[in-house]
Amino acid sequence: TVEWFLKTAAAKKRKFQVIVCEGAPHFGGHAMAKSLAEAGIDTTVIHDAAIFAIMARVNKVLLPAHAVLANGGLVAPSGCNIVALAAKQNSVPVVAVAGMFKLCPLYPHEGQDTLNDLISPSSVIEGV
Repeated sequence: TVEWFLKTAAAKKRKFQVIVCEGAPHFGGHAMAKSLAEAGIDTTVIHDAAIFAIMARVNKVLLPAHAVLANGGLVAPSGCNIVALAAKQNSVPVVAVAGMFKLCPLYPHEGQDTLNDLISPSSVIEGV
């Protein structure tokens, strides 16, 4: 959703630079950065550990969301919490980009495991 948003903005002749976190352990940020660069968007990939260091240079943070909860909270990919904390520390606005179909009637207190994926860590371990 964020990738589509950025490509649409670039198609409307908006000039901007994008800094993409690599998104360990599956490194989805690399694929996104490649796709954005192919669309002609000035893109830089940073290591996840460099988020706090680079946040002072950022004007706006765009986060994807798996779901937007009834109280306004987000169910987001791993690593989004640290990005949001770094943005808060540096007074950088955070925008969640999500489709209408991602609005969820659940509240986060309806069970801790309700919104967690409990899966095997084999996909991370095999990559080591």
